[in-house]
Amino acid sequence: MSTANVLRYSLLGLGFLVGVKTDFSLRSEAKHKEEEDKYQAKLKLVEEARAEYRKLHPVKAMEGGKAEVNLDDPNFDFGKFIEDSVGSLKA
Repeated sequence: MSTANVLRYSLLGLGFLVGVKTDFSLRSEAKHKEEEDKYQAKLKLVEEARAEYRKLHPVKAMEGGKAEVNLDDPNFDFGKFIEDSVGSLKA
């Protein structure tokens, strides 16, 4: 009879420890998800502010009227820009 009680209480203790571990991991995961959601909301707000700023302050054309300078554009060609600038100085 005592072996059954030892086994019963051992399994009860093991179940309790597994439950505590599971609860801790679920709470931790929820906390990280909440922090990520807050970060994504802030990131979205920043992107909206950038878009609004670009709308209110359009990129101005160069004096020669040749090209617009947009340094945020990933396709912006610095070499061509410098060559055009040097070419306009020579002319």
